[in-house]
Amino acid sequence: MGSKLNTNKRKQSPEKRNYRKSKKRPSVYDAVAGRISASGFISNTKSIPNSRDTCSSSHVPLAPEHVLFRSKNAPTRFAEYDIYFANERNDVSDLPESDLLKALHTYTSDFYSKTTSNSGISDWKSLDGTALIALGILTEELVKDMIGETGDLALTEGQNTSAQDMLKASNSTSNDQPSRKKQKLERNNFQ
Repeated sequence: MGSKLNTNKRKQSPEKRNYRKSKKRPSVYDAVAGRISASGFISNTKSIPNSRDTCSSSHVPLAPEHVLFRSKNAPTRFAEYDIYFANERNDVSDLPESDLLKALHTYTSDFYSKTTSNSGISDWKSLDGTALIALGILTEELVKDMIGETGDLALTEGQNTSAQDMLKASNSTSNDQPSRKKQKLERNNFQ
């Protein structure tokens, strides 16, 4: 019986054998780059039917920890000792935010895949962990320099202006013809 099994393997076409060898397994690197979904690799061509208003789950990328902990021989995951939250236990305040690093990694991997002649195949490990952390630190420092000490408030608060200044500004921007609503309000105020 053993010889029959060996002969069956030999009779397989070379295309089938090459397909099995070339089938790539999803890695954590692919998951961080946003290339892995629940059904495997996300295809480059997204076909969304007109009858649907939401994306299929086969086009929604998985989080890297899902890929890591669902893989074969994955470490046991305990919530109280999760490796992804080691920064909270070890009090490392100099490292950039993980969301920033994920965004930078996704952007650079997409950039290389779209701008290089071989779709970034030769540079698939050029942005390793230390380079990514360095890029994150540089990005955070650049943003701190651009925003300044009180820059975060500039994004949420406006200038203090009086109601009269706002009325003057709105009147100067109109075409010297008050709107019907303003005309009606003015008539009611004078009566």
